[in-house]
Order: sequence, then C-alpha cells, then structure tokens
Amino acid sequence: MRTQKFASTRERGSRNGFTLMEVIVAVIIVGMTSVATLSAFATELRTAEKSRYALEAASLAQNRIAMLELVPPEDVIALPDSSQAGHFDPPFEHYAWTGALTPVINESDLFDATVQVTWDNGSYTLATRMYRPAALVNSK
Repeated sequence: MRTQKFASTRERGSRNGFTLMEVIVAVIIVGMTSVATLSAFATELRTAEKSRYALEAASLAQNRIAMLELVPPEDVIALPDSSQAGHFDPPFEHYAWTGALTPVINESDLFDATVQVTWDNGSYTLATRMYRPAALVNSK
C-alpha cells in the first residue's frame, strides 16, 4: 500500500506548476495585448487633440464670417486690411485667419465669403454666400 500511495503523490507532484513554455506563451500574449491597447489609446489621444483644434477652428471661422457680414456696404468690393487677414487674440493666438469676399459672376447681389483658419498642423475653411443689395454696395 505504501508503494501505491507514494506513486500517486509523485504523479500529482509532477504537474503542480506551469512549464517554462507556458509562461513564455502567456507573457507573449499579455505583451501583444498590452501593445495593441496602448496603440489604440495613443491613437485616441491624437484624434481627440485633432478634434479639439478642428472644433476651435470651426468656431473661430464662424466668428470671422459673422464679422465679414458686418463689413460696411461700401467696403464689400475692396475689403480693408483688417478684414482680410490676422491672428486671433489669446487664448487662440496659435490660430491665424484669412478672409475674402468675392462677387459671384452674373449675380450682382451675391458674394462668396471665405474664411480660412490655420494652425501649426492644419487648416479649416468655411465658405458661404452673402446677399448684399447692389443699391447698398454701389451707393457710395
């Protein structure tokens, strides 16, 4: 009986832990999963940063379009320098803008208004059409 008991203990004891191969495979799987997760996280951070800049630029471009709508009728044909280009005030000093109003061909009362906001790694352009009656534009 003793021999039997000793043999069964020895059989159980031979499989108490992981083999070196199992540990290596587990470490490789955990490593690959970690790399993939960190890569996805880094991509998400870059996308969030780009989205922040794009949203700020879109808002600033809408602001400049609104300013172009306020240009006096006599200045619509030849915009003053302050309405053609510039930089934004803090905290948006890293953004610059250019604006233009151009008459639509064969439409005396319509103008294409374009504002482009640029920053270090990108740009955003907003374009629309404005109605300015010819009587107001040519009244000067």
